[in-house]
Amino acid sequence: MRHGTTKMMANRVYQEVIQDKQHIHMNSTIWASLSDFCKYLGKMGKCVVEETERGWFVTYIERDVAKLQRDEALQRRLQAEQAAEKAAQEQMERQRRKQAELASAKMEEVTSLQRKDDDPVIKVALQTNNAMKLKRKSAPKLALGFGDDDEDDDEDNDREDGETDKQKISSAAHIPDPDALLEQTKRAAAQRQAIETKKRQLEEAIVKQKSKKSRKTEKGERKDDDEENWLYKGIVVRIINQELAGGKYFRRKAVVDRLVSSFTAELTVLEPKEGKGDEITGDVLQMDQEDLETVVPKQSGVKVRILRGPHRGKKAKLKSIDKASFTAVLKVDDTYLDNIDFADFARID
Repeated sequence: MRHGTTKMMANRVYQEVIQDKQHIHMNSTIWASLSDFCKYLGKMGKCVVEETERGWFVTYIERDVAKLQRDEALQRRLQAEQAAEKAAQEQMERQRRKQAELASAKMEEVTSLQRKDDDPVIKVALQTNNAMKLKRKSAPKLALGFGDDDEDDDEDNDREDGETDKQKISSAAHIPDPDALLEQTKRAAAQRQAIETKKRQLEEAIVKQKSKKSRKTEKGERKDDDEENWLYKGIVVRIINQELAGGKYFRRKAVVDRLVSSFTAELTVLEPKEGKGDEITGDVLQMDQEDLETVVPKQSGVKVRILRGPHRGKKAKLKSIDKASFTAVLKVDDTYLDNIDFADFARID
């Protein structure tokens, strides 16, 4: 019952039986050995018994009526499916043969073109240039009293027809070569590409020129005159170049040590130190003024230097700042300057 209809070694099955404490031992039966019991099972049709070199093997024969009925129904269904599949294949084969026969019959009906004696003859007349010339010569002519000028007219017509034929031949001879057309198309495409490249380079140059004229501050976009330089020795600036050293110095403060040119300065980078302001480091950079912006003091009373306007280069004191309008009030000597843009002055180191 455990192994069903699987072929098993009889000794293994017997060892599984005797593991149960309530089993009936072989000595308590009418069979003296396991071999005799296997022979009995085979004789009575309870198992399929087979003796091999390894020993006796038994296969249980299922006698359950319900299972036999299920197996029989399954077998009938498989046979019905096979019969239906075979019938479908035969039907397809019959259709294929029928189509092949129809195709061969149509091929046999096709015959070569044969003309019967009583069929009418079809004639096709083609009018050539010579026939057209003859037709023109046989046409009635007007008698204008010019004698034999008709022959000259015919010669003129023949000459015109000849010239027309020559023109046709000439026009046919001047059909453009496909390779020449392809080469011409390539040259035109290269010229268009060159024009587009020059146009794009010009646009990039214009954009680059505009970017040099514009500088971003905390107030927003601010455009300065190219000829106006605001760098001054000793002022504190902030680096706004994000690409320098991978952004290492971005938003870092620096002191202008000297001016290399009107628009280029040599800087010493400042390192912020807690509680004691900025500390000078050893990093020295050379940068253009478009990569820098001015640093505005946070509190009033700090000395600044004016960088633009009529007071350029003069020292002043910061009196007040207006963060909303990004302007400040400066005092130069005894004069107060109102609405000075943050970009027009810088803190002095």
